[in-house]
Amino acid sequence: MKKLFLLFIVMIMGFGSFAQTVLFEDDMESYTVGDFLAVEDPLWYQTWSNNPGSGEDAKVVDAFASSPSKSALVDETGGPTDLILKLGNKTAGQYELSWWMYIETGFAGYYNIQHFESPGIEWAMECYMNTDGTIDLDVGGITINGTYPKDTWFEVMHEIDIDADNIKLYIDGTLFHEWPLSYQGGGTSGTLQLGGIDFFAGAQGADDPKYYFDDVMYVQTGGGGDPEITVTPDELSNWCIAGATTDDMLTIQNTGESDLDWDLSIIYDLDVIPSTPVTPGPSLGYTAKNPITGASVDPTPVAGGPSQTDATAVLHYDGDNASAIGWNTVPVTVTVAARFPSSMTLPYAGMELKSVEVFINDLNTSGGNAMTVKIYGMGNSYEPGALLYEQAFTPNGATWNTITLTSPVMITGEDIWVGYNFTQVTAGIFTPGTDDGANYNSNGDYLSTGVGWSHLGNNPALMYNWNIRANLEGDPIEQWLSATPTSGFLPPLGSTDVDVMYDATNLDAGVYNAFIRFLSNDPATPILDVPVELTVAGVGIDENAKANVMIYPNPAQDYLVIQSTNIITGIQVSDFSGKVLYIGTDTKLNVRNLASGIYFVRTTTDKGTSNMKFIKK
Repeated sequence: MKKLFLLFIVMIMGFGSFAQTVLFEDDMESYTVGDFLAVEDPLWYQTWSNNPGSGEDAKVVDAFASSPSKSALVDETGGPTDLILKLGNKTAGQYELSWWMYIETGFAGYYNIQHFESPGIEWAMECYMNTDGTIDLDVGGITINGTYPKDTWFEVMHEIDIDADNIKLYIDGTLFHEWPLSYQGGGTSGTLQLGGIDFFAGAQGADDPKYYFDDVMYVQTGGGGDPEITVTPDELSNWCIAGATTDDMLTIQNTGESDLDWDLSIIYDLDVIPSTPVTPGPSLGYTAKNPITGASVDPTPVAGGPSQTDATAVLHYDGDNASAIGWNTVPVTVTVAARFPSSMTLPYAGMELKSVEVFINDLNTSGGNAMTVKIYGMGNSYEPGALLYEQAFTPNGATWNTITLTSPVMITGEDIWVGYNFTQVTAGIFTPGTDDGANYNSNGDYLSTGVGWSHLGNNPALMYNWNIRANLEGDPIEQWLSATPTSGFLPPLGSTDVDVMYDATNLDAGVYNAFIRFLSNDPATPILDVPVELTVAGVGIDENAKANVMIYPNPAQDYLVIQSTNIITGIQVSDFSGKVLYIGTDTKLNVRNLASGIYFVRTTTDKGTSNMKFIKK
């Protein structure tokens, strides 16, 4: 057998004449014994903490095999194996996903399905294969019991119908359980999406995790393919006279085979002050598997009251400090954060995030209390983008802490995530402060104990906002770009137009840049940026204004453009000495071969004549 990528085969298996697609097949035979899967095939495999080749990675061995001679080992050597098979964040279609497992006497097995490729966001289910041969399947907030065979290879197979929100689990050909795919392991509310499989060295109680897996098969058996977003044109460039307005249009198309959901944000291209990240000290703890597992609220809170700030504007969701959260199993390293989406930040574009306020309740009694402010850029609704800035700080307990950033972070209109990282070493304490939850907002309670992010409020008893506030100072820029609509839905082959408006009412002459960012459920292009440039003419318009002429760019390097709202009947270009270099009516002139210096443009229109100068760089 051979590993296949995107191999199309025709099969008749109860789906009429649908051309089934083998998305992925791996019998481990293409690897060398001792290889790590996430190192050898990063397209399909990753580890929980994105650390291929570490103890989290699965190693290829030849101790056991389903066929013919190699398999992958999941155990605790060098740290627990925690390998993700990426399934593409599928939102439509029918699939079969299977592999073969071998669990020796005295050992246990485990795997879970994730709704997202990025791990840790939502567990769609958890399956414990215990040492005694029993199975505990946790899904929808209940546990389903059964058995599996020991000391032999057996098949684990899933029939998944995303369109019908259904998944079936078969153990060695026998139906074990059927449930809605949108369920989570601990409840019935989740995301209808197929993200990944987590082969984890996990076990219950005193069981010792160790197992082998082989002959992985991932097949699309029916239904539509993924949505695909296309935006035309792929960039916008326009001009207008200072004080005026103009417009453009973008067309969004869904060239895929399932429904497309999209929304857009306006992000301004500003002169961002470069940040100077401060690398925090080594972690004191470990990353917990599920961020809210073992989390609890302070049973005897002493409210800390309101924060004090004289910032121009404050981004936050929280009310006054009222309580705090702690973890029952320590040590544990946690990052808590609030997401402020573009709809909140856009009015403040051009201002600077100069300080962060957080309420720290309890401190460790030993082991250190170093913490780190972390600021991330735009990602999506379930995880942040790139880390923009981090700065270590030493906290004070039972009070608000104000961390003044060494280098302010510019607000551009994109989503921004603001939070901090800490390690709880002492049992029985409650470190990150929260409000009373009266105005709970799911954007205000993100947390992570590894790679993936979750919500504190996924536990219905912990629906609180973190005490996190982003303090902004300065003046916002003029909002010169807008677009409508800002979100939408497109069926396959559907299209819609977006009206783009430029407003130079309060702009000075110059060139302004931004981009329109589209977020969608297209798994191949979840983020698509359309650059936007607006040239505003002010300086260079004839004082009499009758000719109503503009030239740009100025200074010019390659080309000079002459435009007017009137009819241009003649153009003359001369140098500083008065020598005429061009006479004609072309409105786009190649100036690449001109020497650097000052030149003059005389433009005649049906309303008058304009004399302007430009600089050749």
